[in-house]
Amino acid sequence: MNPNDNLINSTSVAIVSLDDTQRILWMNVSAEAMLSCSQRVASGQKIYKLFALPDQLVAQIKETLQTGQILINRKLEIPTRLRETVLVDCIATPIDLSSKNPKVLLELMNIDRQHKIATEQALLEQQERSQNILRGVAHEVLNPLGGIRGAAQLLEQELSGSSLTEYTQLLIKEADRLRDLLQRMLGSNSRPEKGANNIHEILGYVRYLLLNASPEQAHVTLDYDPSIPDLSCDRGKLVQVFINLISNAMHAVRGQTNPAITLKTRVERNFTIRGKLIKLVCKIQVIDNGKGVDPNLVETLFDPLVTGRSGGTGLGLSIAQSLVMQHGGLIDYYSKEQQTVFEVTLPIEDYVARASF
Repeated sequence: MNPNDNLINSTSVAIVSLDDTQRILWMNVSAEAMLSCSQRVASGQKIYKLFALPDQLVAQIKETLQTGQILINRKLEIPTRLRETVLVDCIATPIDLSSKNPKVLLELMNIDRQHKIATEQALLEQQERSQNILRGVAHEVLNPLGGIRGAAQLLEQELSGSSLTEYTQLLIKEADRLRDLLQRMLGSNSRPEKGANNIHEILGYVRYLLLNASPEQAHVTLDYDPSIPDLSCDRGKLVQVFINLISNAMHAVRGQTNPAITLKTRVERNFTIRGKLIKLVCKIQVIDNGKGVDPNLVETLFDPLVTGRSGGTGLGLSIAQSLVMQHGGLIDYYSKEQQTVFEVTLPIEDYVARASF
């Protein structure tokens, strides 16, 4: 193989050539970019020591050398030199097995983006199914509920002056409570009243509200990108979103030895939301070091009435997701390195002004 081969260096697939001891012989430009490591640094080093590869990949390379078969491993998390992980499909191909110097050619295809698109699509479909079910249930309940409330009011008039009116008042109060609950489950259907808003000002306002209201103080770290332009958004609705996410994080870190929350903002280019490529998005992460989400709830986390908190209604995340979707965005959840991350992605539609911090 010629390391200067323009064809191999021009492909987007990361290619790494290894000898029979798994030492790196050569890597193309895409592999250098993916693994955040130059060929000069990597050459001659054993790949599993340089990158702390998952056991499946180390075993795959050994098996390829022993059997001479092309092996494929899907959805492997490969650590880079920057301690980040990349999700890849890997093909290991044996080369020159009959010679004294057999080799393995690794092809690493970055599937992070495809995985995120598939996850996002599943999340959107789940949200849409939940909203459709809720609309049907709400319609079936709200109509008779209005009749029950009206009948209770008429009965109260007939019983004027009687001690029995306390029961009619209870009926009216509970009917109103159920109506409010159903409306909260449906979320706000009003269109966002968009204006130019600084996302860091919104986060600062919510942080101020919650820290002053909470008797237990968690250490909050701000990791802001000051270059983010103002967003075209409904300030009130985003305040509601981040009140939910940050208050959840504050609840999650209670009881931790060193409770910590990080609010992080970044810009990302060419991001896909609902199958549409957005040139520029703002990502806001609420990160905590709490015990994390119950694994049994992860798949239904954004469904209404799903909660892992005692006394919780299970409406907060569902409503927050609905409000963000009204802005053309999305809330996602994942765990990494013993941290819980809720990530809000919002399109940057208008470059109205530059954020100043």
